[in-house]
Amino acid sequence: YLPAMRDPYSAAKSIGTAAVLADGRLELGIGVGWCREEFELLGQRFEKRGRRTDEMLELMKALWSPGWNEFSGEFYTAPRLEMEPTPPPIPVYVGGLSDLALRRAARHDGWIGDLITTDKALERVDAVRRLRAEKDLSMDGFEVITPLTDAFTPEHYARAEAGGITGIITMPWMFYSGPDASTADKIDGMRRFRADLRLGD
Repeated sequence: YLPAMRDPYSAAKSIGTAAVLADGRLELGIGVGWCREEFELLGQRFEKRGRRTDEMLELMKALWSPGWNEFSGEFYTAPRLEMEPTPPPIPVYVGGLSDLALRRAARHDGWIGDLITTDKALERVDAVRRLRAEKDLSMDGFEVITPLTDAFTPEHYARAEAGGITGIITMPWMFYSGPDASTADKIDGMRRFRADLRLGD
């Protein structure tokens, strides 16, 4: 989700309502965006999108808090108001590979990576770990979810887990047939992936 392309008040209401309906199973993954034309199409400024994203997350967390709240920031102001129903806690996972994205992720509940090798992913986990330590925050409960371009056996996943990666996003046919895989290739790739993971029949 790209907060800076949306109105934070309606976004907070929609996301909060979804969290209530999902009985607390909602997790919010966010990024700051890269395509200027998308922002222009939605009538939002492309400039300062990172700072606006940071402030929007603060504002949305205030709106999701129980009782009456108000907010005053650089870009957004909310008078004293109450948003109901109050949602259960909504973890925020920040996507991106840049240093700024890692710093933003370290302030929240998790990091979502992109298509990278396990070595590169573990380097970024170490960077997030250092950033959280600087703020006296542990990695307990912090989620690290990323696609890995070179992980498709139990040993690969064990190494990723030992390094602090908590979840993997995968398209298993990519390991065997690449991005132009046909439907038959994808089905075959999933079968091969299951065999490589030794999951049995």
